[in-house]
Amino acid sequence: MEKDLMEIVKKIPMAVRIELAERIVDLILNSKKAELMPSSLAKTILYYWQRDQLTSDTGIEKLLEAGIILEPEITVTMLNELKLEEIARMVESLLKTAK
Repeated sequence: MEKDLMEIVKKIPMAVRIELAERIVDLILNSKKAELMPSSLAKTILYYWQRDQLTSDTGIEKLLEAGIILEPEITVTMLNELKLEEIARMVESLLKTAK
């Protein structure tokens, strides 16, 4: 999934990455399913956050990974709300193949 997710991330315009990162961080922090996130993923996100690199390719990739693990439907809805319909479709397709 990681390779496919990075290919998706590279299609996300820089102009929306700040808002996307903020919204996914809020989603992660407010999720009732936080225990589902691997601690290594949480540590990686924290690492990128501390270095102000959440909008980098890897930062967005890890945030999307967490969003998909914790709240896949909300993550797809969020992408659509940010006018990233193609990205949302790609994530949905990735979710279907992962099942």
